[in-house]
Amino acid sequence: MKPSLRVTPASEKVKILLVDDQQAKLLSYEVALAGMGETLIKAASACEAFECLLKNEIGLILIDVCMPDLDGFELAALIREHPRFQRVGIIFVSAVTKSKLDQLRGYELGAFDYIPVPVVPELLRAKVKVFVDLYRKTRQLEQLNAELEQRVLERSATLRRSNEQLERRIEERTRERESALSQLFEAQKMDTLGELTGEVAHDFNNLLMAVLGSLTLLEKNLPDDPECRRLLHNAIQGGQRGASLTKRLLAFSRHQELKPESVDVGELVNGMETLLTRALGVGIELTYQFPRALPSALVDANQLELALLNVALNARDAMPGGGRLTISALERIKSADTGGPPLPCGDYVCIKIADTGVGMDEATTAKASEPFFTTKGPGLGSGLGLSVVHGIAAQSGGWLRIDSAPNVGTTVELWLPKSNTRPVSVGRTVDNPKISAVLNAH
Repeated sequence: MKPSLRVTPASEKVKILLVDDQQAKLLSYEVALAGMGETLIKAASACEAFECLLKNEIGLILIDVCMPDLDGFELAALIREHPRFQRVGIIFVSAVTKSKLDQLRGYELGAFDYIPVPVVPELLRAKVKVFVDLYRKTRQLEQLNAELEQRVLERSATLRRSNEQLERRIEERTRERESALSQLFEAQKMDTLGELTGEVAHDFNNLLMAVLGSLTLLEKNLPDDPECRRLLHNAIQGGQRGASLTKRLLAFSRHQELKPESVDVGELVNGMETLLTRALGVGIELTYQFPRALPSALVDANQLELALLNVALNARDAMPGGGRLTISALERIKSADTGGPPLPCGDYVCIKIADTGVGMDEATTAKASEPFFTTKGPGLGSGLGLSVVHGIAAQSGGWLRIDSAPNVGTTVELWLPKSNTRPVSVGRTVDNPKISAVLNAH
């Protein structure tokens, strides 16, 4: 809504100051100008006139040139020296000083006109009306200009605020775009690594199956020689470890076959308590936080156990002096407005595994889920733990997110699709060969 402009009403009276030391002349001016409808103020001396100027907003002054104390020229000079009255209209009236030089002096003092006596009433009224109208229009223009300047300032302030908001939105959109591009690049990189890893692991697994099959047949026909059987047993164990490694590579590359089902995450984690406690060892406190109304997750139960165990073992290695590992879960809703991981909009179960370990810096966190990347020393880790978890999450239609800070700890979020069916009872097998392989690898 546009603000309304306030202008000086045309009916507003203009104050006219009449200055003359003769009361008869003042009365004649008053009679001549009475029909104009303006406010007339009379002053009998220069001092009285100046006092009236200070007390009133005068629009026009009629000054008699010849006065006893200060003449009209001296009064006009005083008026023009005052900053407040430099633009007040002045008309000189004189019956004596009527020469061209006198008129020129009056105009030099800023007079609008110089009227000789005797004064023709009609002519006086006409000239005063012109200057009164000019004063009124000038005041209206000044007020309009002031209001226009105020509107310009308000519009400028509004534009400045709008520009600042636009800049903030552009910065936010730029950050969101950079984040989305970074996530897309990371996903493409992991997909490429997964494809390459899957092909290599598949071929390597075929070779290992041939080697293990041959070793198994050889074991049946080997003479009863303890030394030979010991060497053969070592060869079979090495082949089995290689087969376990290829399975983990296949898990990372998402080439393994999954059997997703409705899983109660709280029940599954409680069933793993003995295994997790044994894997974490002494000095690490294990706590759970699961809400009562937590929905089921759609995931392969065995692969979820494998993922949780991998994360728990990494947390154990990050807390050599002991600490606390907290496993919790909550329901999350992914929408176009909420941001978050690059997943389709829908309902998810977010499993959080938080430790109080040494943590990682930003550069290390960005590489933590890459295959064969490890912060452990030579021979102390395969570098496939979190990459396997990433592969399981991605193949299950979810996402893996890692948040870490040095000397604070690490939180791993595993997003899994929400299941709309009743959960099946999960019976975990302690002697699961995949679980055993993970424990042996660590």
